[in-house]
Amino acid sequence: MLLILFLLSAVLWIAVMIFERRTIMSGFLLLLTAALLGAYLISLAQSAPEWFSAHILLHLLLDAELIFLGILLVAYPVAMIPLFFIGGIVLLKQEGIKFRNTLALGLAAAFIAFDIIYPFFFEVTASGPAAYIYWYMTLISLLFVIELASFVLSGLLNMLHFKKDQGLAYVVVLGAGLSGDKPTPLLRSRIDKGIEVYRNNPGARLIFSGGQGSDEPVPESRAMANYAMEAGVAAEDIIEENRSRNTEENLRLSSALMDAGAKGKTAVVTSSYHLMRALLITRRLKLRCIGYGAVTKLYFSVNAILREYAGYIRDTRRKWIFKLVLLSVIYLIFVYNH
Repeated sequence: MLLILFLLSAVLWIAVMIFERRTIMSGFLLLLTAALLGAYLISLAQSAPEWFSAHILLHLLLDAELIFLGILLVAYPVAMIPLFFIGGIVLLKQEGIKFRNTLALGLAAAFIAFDIIYPFFFEVTASGPAAYIYWYMTLISLLFVIELASFVLSGLLNMLHFKKDQGLAYVVVLGAGLSGDKPTPLLRSRIDKGIEVYRNNPGARLIFSGGQGSDEPVPESRAMANYAMEAGVAAEDIIEENRSRNTEENLRLSSALMDAGAKGKTAVVTSSYHLMRALLITRRLKLRCIGYGAVTKLYFSVNAILREYAGYIRDTRRKWIFKLVLLSVIYLIFVYNH
């Protein structure tokens, strides 16, 4: 049975990757496939130990699975909490004290309060209100962490491209704010990645997308175009979209500037932490495209990923409400029967 479930999950993951990878199912199915493979190998080792021992490749595969599982088990308390905590402090120091910069630090504090402080003061191993609350919150946290892992992994999978020349007609680079009339380091990394993709696809044109904020002397698209031309990009290969104010407008207004016959040969370039949500928006807008992510500093990426994930939850809030209600009902039924 486990073998059938593993094969089914693997086939579904391959189908998603081939036909529509712009979904968090690409990451979730990969996690599920890995988990089912590990469970199958363990069951095989228990049911036929002599046969299993004679096959070294299966041994190595199981060892790899167990190491991966061990990393996951220790990553949450040993790695994720310190990463969020340290990353949050560094971000506040580098970028200033703003609410949007406190997500990583706040999540680290919440994990510490829930996983360490709460069990210290309340009995969570026996039946009772404190235990029921603890295990309910654990269940909700598990849903949050699994979906977050799927969201991040899906973004990484969408950055995989096995050939440089994808036959692209357009490369859309999303704006990210200016410093005076010049691109910020974050925006420069996006433009540099966009230029790299453009040069790997002869005949492609660059669309720089970004309007003019109230504190910006020029539209972001103009500053991006100037930077690209200084880097050697021909002016005739540049299109400026200078009206957008957010990611959805970036993509919708840029699409309107493309030739109808070439819309399916498009790439979106943005920061790696922002790519998955941008691609989900393209899917919602029914825009066919692939994505490329620009490298971002780790201390910034940790908080930014959480911000993007929060945006994803907001965009899919109806599905999240359904999941939470369903999970709550199942838990209440379980508690009532026990």
